[in-house]
Amino acid sequence: AAEEALRAAGSAGTWKPTSQMSQYIEQVSTPAVQASALRDRSKAKYEHLLNILREEFRGYSIHDATRFRRLETVLKDIARERGAESGRNARNVLSKWVLQQLIRDEVIVANPLAGMSIDLGSVKKKAKSAGGKALTDAEYERALDYLLSVDVEDVAPPRRGRFTTADRVEHRRTTVELTLLQAATGFRIGEALSLRLDEVEDDGHQITVTVPAERSKTHRGRTVPVLDARVAQRLRERVERRQEGVLVFPAPAAPNSVWDQSNAQKAVKKLLGEVARECSIPVLTEVSSHVWRATLNTHAMNAGVPAEIRAAYFGHDAEVNRTAYTDVRDTSG
Repeated sequence: AAEEALRAAGSAGTWKPTSQMSQYIEQVSTPAVQASALRDRSKAKYEHLLNILREEFRGYSIHDATRFRRLETVLKDIARERGAESGRNARNVLSKWVLQQLIRDEVIVANPLAGMSIDLGSVKKKAKSAGGKALTDAEYERALDYLLSVDVEDVAPPRRGRFTTADRVEHRRTTVELTLLQAATGFRIGEALSLRLDEVEDDGHQITVTVPAERSKTHRGRTVPVLDARVAQRLRERVERRQEGVLVFPAPAAPNSVWDQSNAQKAVKKLLGEVARECSIPVLTEVSSHVWRATLNTHAMNAGVPAEIRAAYFGHDAEVNRTAYTDVRDTSG
């Protein structure tokens, strides 16, 4: 008791050196990022890194977690598993959004990382395959037909937990319709998750969706049409069904909240695996939702659409279009 009293001396509020570091990150650091003036994309990036740090520090008290050797070990582990650049980004987030917050709350008196060098190595992320991977015309049509035919209400009732059958149905519906929008427009998943109801325009004949520059990965705002009439109708029905909130694809069980991108990606990845099985499209087990960008871009290229127009449609430049979203494996044409 005396040791804890000494360590906790001067602590403001309820946080003490014996508190769990993972809880502090979840309850203080993450809300601080969310309340900041950062761009939405930066917030999402920092929240993702905070989630990684939270898992790395799980089980450690703040007192033990803020020892230099523990901090160094955590950052080196992140760099080894996720790449040196991720390690450096994690260090910056750890210093600004965790350690500085702890100093403000008077739980620690100084940043243990200040002035200290840490060798994070030179490990790079696994290189992406040149040009990405795209579906053939036939595979794309099979996948789209399957997604449009999914019975979203055919879900198993939950055995336990706080989520109801209705929540599971909405989770299934949102995942399918999010994937349909990406498949028809090439939207990045972050762009689709941040899409607002007032950014969907319907003139009765065609629906367009808009990504403002401030929410685009490349800072290139754009408005693109939903060219598949069936997907456009599903989007129209979704917008009409939304009774609260401002987002087209909010968290399935919380219509007024943003769907965590990591959770959304897991749900979409699982759905792509299902489509791969049911439609005999094995490539879908190897890719993320970026497959739709590569597919649409490659098909448009084969149809003779100029690179500049394709680049504007997808929100990047022609060079990125060529190197990251053009599948050159199929030379039959």
